[in-house]
Amino acid sequence: MKLRQFTLDDYEEIVNMYYEFNKEIFSSNRSISPKYFYYKQVIDWINSNKHIIIAENKGIIYGFSMCFIDEFNGLTNPIYNCEICYIKPEYRKTKAGYMLYKNGESMANELGLNILANGRVENGVDKMIEKHFNLESMFINFEGVYNG
Repeated sequence: MKLRQFTLDDYEEIVNMYYEFNKEIFSSNRSISPKYFYYKQVIDWINSNKHIIIAENKGIIYGFSMCFIDEFNGLTNPIYNCEICYIKPEYRKTKAGYMLYKNGESMANELGLNILANGRVENGVDKMIEKHFNLESMFINFEGVYNG
């Protein structure tokens, strides 16, 4: 397995994975936009120079990450935000997720920035991040319907 930079040839595959990512994340409590809007979002990532990294093996794409320098509009010191890391379900028992997060950590170190990494509790990604990357948990998101 190897990591490589995104190319425009990967565009359709990234859109598909990002769409699947959002369906998986929000299927229980939110509807998601039509796929058309995911094409626009990935174009925005490209135009704003987000770091999109592909995990692949023998030409088969397993997943991707999208990270960027987040300056919080000058409100805090910048960090390296690994906002999205998605691995296709059939490849989640491989080292693809670890490799993508490790790449984000290496980039943060190279830039001299702290890293912000997100990971789903349901998939055990939070435990992998805690085990391998010496990061502290700062907050957990809760979401539901207000019944007040």
